[in-house]
Amino acid sequence: MKKLICGIAAAAAVMGSTVAFAEPAPKVILNGTQIEFEAEPYMSPEDRTMVPFRAIFEAANADVMWDEERQTVVAVKDNGDSATSVVLQIGSKNAFVNDQLVELDQAAELKDEYTFVPVRFVMESLGAKVDWDQDTYSVIITTE
Repeated sequence: MKKLICGIAAAAAVMGSTVAFAEPAPKVILNGTQIEFEAEPYMSPEDRTMVPFRAIFEAANADVMWDEERQTVVAVKDNGDSATSVVLQIGSKNAFVNDQLVELDQAAELKDEYTFVPVRFVMESLGAKVDWDQDTYSVIITTE
């Protein structure tokens, strides 16, 4: 009888368990070309697509700098007759675009020795159009 009860309990535990599948890394498509990253983009708990800062800024033809002491990312994009600057500090929801304070809902963060930034904020700050395609789990960025 004991074996039967244990068997039923074990079967119920197996049938009642659920298998969790990790979501794939979101793809980032810039002007029709998928960007390859050294560190995979991911979705934050706030549902923001986070990408390595250097790769996304360089893909947008912006100059990037990392200030280790202040834990700050600085990017400057030359727009011909003007320039756009974006400054983000790790852990802060305050950013600056052309010296104007902007409140973020997702701060830049360090993960696996890379600095990740919210792709929508970054690219829209540089003048790009950003869309999300749920079917392909992709961020679609257009700068042209």
